[in-house]
Amino acid sequence: MRIISGAAFKEFRRYRVLYLLFLPAALYFLMFSYYPFFKGILMSFQANRLLGARPFVGIENYQIVITDPDFIQSIVNSLIIGIADMALYFVLSLALAIGINELGSRTLRKGLHTIAYLPYLFSWAVIGGIWLLVFDRQGMVNVIRGFLGQDVIYFMAEQSFARPLIIGMGVWRSIGYFALLYSVSIIAIDPTLFEAARIDGAGRFTQITRIIIPSLKGTMKVTVVLLSMGILTHFDEIYVMQNPINKRFIRTLLLYVFETGILNFKLGTATAGAALVMIGTLAMAGISRKLTGYDE
Repeated sequence: MRIISGAAFKEFRRYRVLYLLFLPAALYFLMFSYYPFFKGILMSFQANRLLGARPFVGIENYQIVITDPDFIQSIVNSLIIGIADMALYFVLSLALAIGINELGSRTLRKGLHTIAYLPYLFSWAVIGGIWLLVFDRQGMVNVIRGFLGQDVIYFMAEQSFARPLIIGMGVWRSIGYFALLYSVSIIAIDPTLFEAARIDGAGRFTQITRIIIPSLKGTMKVTVVLLSMGILTHFDEIYVMQNPINKRFIRTLLLYVFETGILNFKLGTATAGAALVMIGTLAMAGISRKLTGYDE
C-alpha cells in the first residue's frame, strides 16, 4: 500500500500543474451540472412545494406523470419529430456533402458549405422569425401563391402543418452542420484510392458507392449516436413556434417539463418528467450504439 500511495503521490506531484488547471473546470461541472442533476433526482421523489419542507412521497410524482394524457401526447410528438429529424438529417446531409464534393470548383464548394452552414449559427429565435416571414399569412409563400391566383394558406393555424413546419425548420437549420462533418471525412479519404479506381475503369457513381460511402462509416456512427440523443430533447424550436392551435401536436417532453415546473410550479412532477426524459435519452443512445457497433 505504501508503494502504491508513494507512486500516486509522485504522479500527483509530477502533474500537479495540470491538476490545478483542471480544478476550475471540475468545480464548474460539480456546481452547475452534477449538483443540479442529483438535486433534481431527489426532488422527483418529494412533494410539490415552493416553500417549506418537501416531504418524500415516493413514486407519486412518477405515477402522476405517466398517467397524464399531456405527457403521453408529448412522448408521441417527441418521437415523431425526433425520429423524422434524425432520418432527414442523416440522409439529406450525406447527400448534400457528396453533392458539394462532386463540384469541380473549390471556391464554389467553399461557398456552398458556408451558405449551408450559416443557419446553424443563428439562434432558434432568429430561425423561428425567418420561418414566420416565409410561412406567415403575409409571408413569402403566400405572396407567391397570391401572384399565382391561389388562396392564402394559414400555415401557423393549420394543425396538419404543425409537425412538418417544425421538422422542416430543424432540417434547414442543421443540415449544413452535419454535411460539414461528412465533408471533412470525405476530404480525409486517401486520393490514391480514387486513382486506383479510375485505372480499373470505375465510374464516379461506383467511386461514391464503393469508396466514399464506406469511408464515411465512422462519421455515420457518430452522427447516428448524436442524433439519437436528441430525439427526446427538442425544446427551443418548439417553444418559439408554438401557439394555442398547434401546441397539442408539437408539445415535446421538455416543453411539458418546462410548463409543469416553471409555469405551474409543480417542481416534483416536473423533475420526475425530466428524469424519465433522461432515462429515455440514455436508452436511445445505448440502442444506437449497439445497433451501429459504435464501440467496435
